[in-house]
Amino acid sequence: MHSAIYQGSLRHRRFFPKHHDFSYSSTLFYIDLDELPDLFVGVKGWSLNRNNFGCFRRSDFLGDTSVPLKDSVRKEVTRLLLQNSSGLTCPDGAVRMLTNLRILGFCFNPVTFYYLFNAEAEKPAMILAQVNNTPWNERYTYLIQCDEKTGKANTAFDKRFHVSPFNPIDMEYHWVSSVPAENLLVHMENHAKIENSQPVSPCHMDATLTLKRQPWSRSLLQKILWVQPWLAIKVPVAIYWQAVRLFVKGVPVYAHQQPINPLPAASRTELKTTGE
Repeated sequence: MHSAIYQGSLRHRRFFPKHHDFSYSSTLFYIDLDELPDLFVGVKGWSLNRNNFGCFRRSDFLGDTSVPLKDSVRKEVTRLLLQNSSGLTCPDGAVRMLTNLRILGFCFNPVTFYYLFNAEAEKPAMILAQVNNTPWNERYTYLIQCDEKTGKANTAFDKRFHVSPFNPIDMEYHWVSSVPAENLLVHMENHAKIENSQPVSPCHMDATLTLKRQPWSRSLLQKILWVQPWLAIKVPVAIYWQAVRLFVKGVPVYAHQQPINPLPAASRTELKTTGE
């Protein structure tokens, strides 16, 4: 089985214009979409596409709910490759996602990572990152290419989507990620654009996800419901609490800006953070 549960921590650090940092524990679900139909069979409290204490809801994720998620991910990757005139093709193997699931009717994902593999490959070829912005309930996707030998990613690209009211859109992301194995790392830095007089792009903030793999099991799924029933509402509550702290510290607030090269209307959807 490729599906697993990753547990660890998420750390945020802000360096400009005020220092601010926090970290909290994180539990994320790594799901091979080919294995999805069987993952919750016989697991009390969990279900697929129906109400329960915990569940996977197709409507919480990318694309048309009538289309299998794996197909929607590949369609979006193909769209982005054509848009960028890269000459590359969408990987034709497994699609595995790292995400939060719906618990007690709530689900919110600041980022969902879709790892795309070529057929028979053990390391991902690309990552589709679906970013959600809390204040405005919008989604946007970035496509990251992995090293063909190691499956790791180390790249930089322009920010095109307004995520936080405390950061402008005119910035650059620096991204580092590992292969989902026994340990998993995703590190992202938010840099100001380089001016002509600046030799180095200053880092305004960074976020680091450091996780350890746990086997997918009935016992761990049920333990999560008992020990962490607040898991799904923890994320938005933490985001708003940290926003209050930043506001009190006097960090500037930026008005909402429209995405650069926005997604087609059919691909931009509002998020659902409460039960249907």
